[in-house]
Formats: sequence, C-alpha cells, structure tokens
Amino acid sequence: MIAFVKGIVAAVDESRLVVDIGGVGLEVLVPLTQLQPYPQAGDEIYLHTHLQVREDGWQLFGFASAEQLRIFRRLIAINGVGPKMALAICDSLSPQRLIAAVAAGDEKAFCAVSGVGKKIAQRLLLELKDKFSDAELAGLPQAAAAAPAMPAAASSELTEALKQLGYSATEARALALQVQEQLPDEKDTGRLLTAALRMSL
Repeated sequence: MIAFVKGIVAAVDESRLVVDIGGVGLEVLVPLTQLQPYPQAGDEIYLHTHLQVREDGWQLFGFASAEQLRIFRRLIAINGVGPKMALAICDSLSPQRLIAAVAAGDEKAFCAVSGVGKKIAQRLLLELKDKFSDAELAGLPQAAAAAPAMPAAASSELTEALKQLGYSATEARALALQVQEQLPDEKDTGRLLTAALRMSL
C-alpha cells in the first residue's frame, strides 16, 4: 500500500498529476478542483493516496487531506460506484459539502455531478448515512446542510461558457464550483458567468 506521495509536480493534466519522486514520475489521479492552491509544475506537493489494483493495471489516487481520502474510500465501497465516479464526486463536492448533502438528504447535490443519475444519487444518500457517524452528520451548521446545489444544467452551461472564453476544462470546473458555493440559488447563466469572471480576477 502506498500511503502518501511527496514530490515535485512535473505535469498537470485534466484530472491527474505527474509527481516526480527522486527521478521517478508517478501518475496520480486527483480531484483537481479541491486542491488548493491549484498545483503548478515545479510545486512541491503532498498527497494522501489510495492504490487501486486491477487486472488491467494499477491506478493511484491522491487527495489533499486524509478526510478526502476517507470519503473516497467510503464511496468506492458502495455497489455501483467505481473509482472514477467517486473521484468525480470528490472533485465536485468538498468533504463538508458532501457531508452536508448526506445530512440534508440533498439528492440534487449528487445529481449535479457528471455521470451520477437519480438512482445512484438515492443509493449514495442511503448508504452514506450508514457510513458517517451521527456526530459527523450533526456537526454541521444548519445553513450548510440546507444549502442547495446549482442545477446540473446551469453548472454545465457555465463550465462550457468559461471554456469558450479560454479557460481549461479544469479551471472552468473549479470556477463553476466556487460560484456554486457563493450563489447556490442563482440559475441565470449570464449572471453566474459574470460572478465567475469577477472571482477569477
């Protein structure tokens, strides 16, 4: 088991980093929008890791915090949720937002994640409630637990609009996520885009 990776970022891609560890480049799949600050080539980085061993190859997943790693492992323990879907969920929802969604039974928060349909969202809510302690679910402010998620269509339109303005797919998703946290009730893509551009300044 590889518990962590510490090294220099050699390359940054859509959902992965190449980390140079003593002259060896490790490919690590990561939730890029949740890595703060956003990693750049040449940065030193420390990631908590999970090694997925399969017949067709090994995949290494990396997370900024031990809490993110625990949530990822809880997600892949759910029937029908593979590591790629779990990574997409971790990329879209911070640990606090995910736990808040579980506590509030917020199905829309999960449906807003690409590849997660209504049935999977319902299964996630049902099974994750058993995987978090009552203390974890109760330890959130009511406002956070009740915060609605941006509709999937609005999030997708905002991401596409940002990409057309020259932002990479990863940068566009990161900005869309920030806007979602700041303006959870806003549905107008034009106003969301204006807010995103202000945040990027």
